[in-house]
This record gives sequence, C-alpha cells and structure tokens, in this order.
Amino acid sequence: MSERPGEDPRVEELLRVNAQLAAEVRNLTLGYADAPRPAGMPTTRRLGRLIEERDQLQAELAAARAEVEASARHREELERRQEELVEQVAELRMGVRGVLRRLRSRLLSR
Repeated sequence: MSERPGEDPRVEELLRVNAQLAAEVRNLTLGYADAPRPAGMPTTRRLGRLIEERDQLQAELAAARAEVEASARHREELERRQEELVEQVAELRMGVRGVLRRLRSRLLSR
C-alpha cells in the first residue's frame, strides 16, 4: 500500500482521494466528462451529523462510566460486608460459646 514505511493510513487515504479528484478535474477540463459527479452529502450536513453522533456517543460513554462507578461502589460495599460476616463467623466459632453452639446445633439436627 504505502511506498514509504510507517506512513499514516489517513495520509495514504488523502493522497488517494486527491489523485482521484485531480483525475476528475483533468477529465472535466479536457472535455472527457460531461459533468462532475454529484456529491454524496453537503459538507456542512455531514459535519453536523458527525457532531451530533459524537455528542450522542459522549453521552452514552458518560452514562456507561457512571454505571461502572456505581457497580464498583456496590461491589466494594459487598466485599466490605463479606469481610464483616467472615469476622463474625470466626468470632462465633471461637471459644467455649462457639463449641457449645456447635454441640447444640448437632443435637438439634438429630
């Protein structure tokens, strides 16, 4: 594709489009073509649509970031709660009271 190594693909695309336009202008000037090809969409309209799309994507990105932050906070809260519960279970199992609770539980389960 590129004759020069490391050339930006956008530069290559611009050079290709420029060559096509130069050929089209040359053909029009020499009378080989009757009329220039129609433009797909006016530049201002295209730019307006691109700006609108960018704004919409930025809003979606902000919403997604807020959702991720909320999920992260919720996860941190759950992890903190889990640590508290693990500590409580360890406290309940330790000592004489823990042994008595386990014995009572075994007796009741029979």
